[in-house]
Amino acid sequence: MLALIIHNVYSSVKLVEAVDVYLEYPEVDILVVSKAVSSAAQSGVPEAEKKAYLRGRKVLYVPDLKDAVEVLNLDKVYLIVPRRLSKTFFDPDVIRKEAVENRVGLVFTGGDMSFTSAELSLGEPITLGFKELLPPSSLIAVSLYLLYPKNIPEE
Repeated sequence: MLALIIHNVYSSVKLVEAVDVYLEYPEVDILVVSKAVSSAAQSGVPEAEKKAYLRGRKVLYVPDLKDAVEVLNLDKVYLIVPRRLSKTFFDPDVIRKEAVENRVGLVFTGGDMSFTSAELSLGEPITLGFKELLPPSSLIAVSLYLLYPKNIPEE
């Protein structure tokens, strides 16, 4: 089982963009929104739930990252961080295999800052190799494409 978690998101636009990417990947079992604030909480979460419902997909809204880990009973949690915060690189083969055998969460920050030390302690920080923090929809798209390549032309 693979859960996509967007944490600490404040922008409804960023949240809806992340949902649009999630909806392209049926291999992902659920999208979790944790600690949404401001417009993301007021209009982004309802819009995310509506879009997912209309496509037969799941969205779960929880107060904090700890709640997501607990409610989903995750065996493994990967937090996607800039390169300076982790020496461990995203390994799609390992994550794909773990998602078949275990309950795995891929966590992306929805804000302009990375995770707190308390949040990082909930899982393993890994990097896609980018120096800076990119928008969540960008990181989600790259991660899911690496995990589940689509439309790769054959030579």
